[in-house]
Amino acid sequence: MSESSEGWGRVLKAFDDWISYESSEFAPWTAYFSPENLRDLTDKERMGWMHSMYSEVIPGRVESCKSVAVAFEDFLPYMPDPASIETVRSMIDLSARIQDGMLGMSDVITTMMEEYKVGGLDEAFHYLSSLAEAEEDIRHHMTLYSAGFRKLKKLGLTMPEEMT
Repeated sequence: MSESSEGWGRVLKAFDDWISYESSEFAPWTAYFSPENLRDLTDKERMGWMHSMYSEVIPGRVESCKSVAVAFEDFLPYMPDPASIETVRSMIDLSARIQDGMLGMSDVITTMMEEYKVGGLDEAFHYLSSLAEAEEDIRHHMTLYSAGFRKLKKLGLTMPEEMT
């Protein structure tokens, strides 16, 4: 396998791992972005949800995204021309932008926990819309990777056949 193929392999594995994390670890927790679902939890369960989001789920999500950026950084030396290098760098920058959005969600959760401790559920509800907006922004930016892959393909950098 060529070094370029190995680079593609690392990039694709990082994406597969991230997608797996998104669907199996993160997605189930997003049900509580809904006021109705959050209301169905006990006080202890709500605090557990917020704490888990802050201390485990979001950090794991950030790490998954960071792994994609590292895979792209490792792939960068195999880019044959300035346009390809620029495209991969833009995908690395996109990863950083998405990580910032995820960390912003963590900040919202922290504030939400503090407000919940003081004022209860009514004080925490308005943070759910901030979480939903942040998630929508993250999802939008995640879709932009497709444009980067299309551009790489247009520049002649296609995935090796054995990976498709």
